[in-house]
Amino acid sequence: MKVIALFIGFIFIHSISFGQRNMRPEEVTLVGGRAFYSFLYKDNTPEDYINFEYKPGFTYSVYYSLKFRYRNVLRFEGSAFQAGSRAIYAGNLIQWNLNYLSLGTSYLFKIIDKEQRKEFSIYAGPSFNCSYLARGQQVVNKLNYNLKQTNGFKDWNFHGGLIVGTKYLATQRIHLSIEYRFDCSLGQIEGADNATGQVSRNIGHIGTVGVGFSLR
Repeated sequence: MKVIALFIGFIFIHSISFGQRNMRPEEVTLVGGRAFYSFLYKDNTPEDYINFEYKPGFTYSVYYSLKFRYRNVLRFEGSAFQAGSRAIYAGNLIQWNLNYLSLGTSYLFKIIDKEQRKEFSIYAGPSFNCSYLARGQQVVNKLNYNLKQTNGFKDWNFHGGLIVGTKYLATQRIHLSIEYRFDCSLGQIEGADNATGQVSRNIGHIGTVGVGFSLR
């Protein structure tokens, strides 16, 4: 995970330093979709292995994009998304419902640009986000626990991922987009680092659709 974080940081710094003279606003995009999250979990007691399942939720975002050096895009993101997981442990059904508010940035490279093919473009690249846990709930059978009050999870979650997407130019000013994102926490998300080596991370697969408005 540290290698991924360093790679993403290098890409962002490289992008800004070499492209800032030619940066220009490209578009604002409104996005919504589905997020399927679970936990990456490990500790030093394999007999307590828990099979975490993916839990569906929603995600909503606003993107502001700057284009530079022909095919390169630096995108700033504001998002609200639902994460969490569910599992059966010791005969109990346990669910985690986590609501995050997130700010982040992505570097995207246009593999096919709509300036070459006027109808559509295809892009891919890394992302990095910092998210705040606005609401956290653990449900054990029918008992509810407030994770914000118990400090069960950390308030801040730093996570990175990879993005692949495509855009279709509906008009000269409006485009439609479809995007997939793999997302993973870069560190421990639980409130206390366990002495047994217990580590939990969010891991998610996100699919979104969006409507973008050109700023050029």
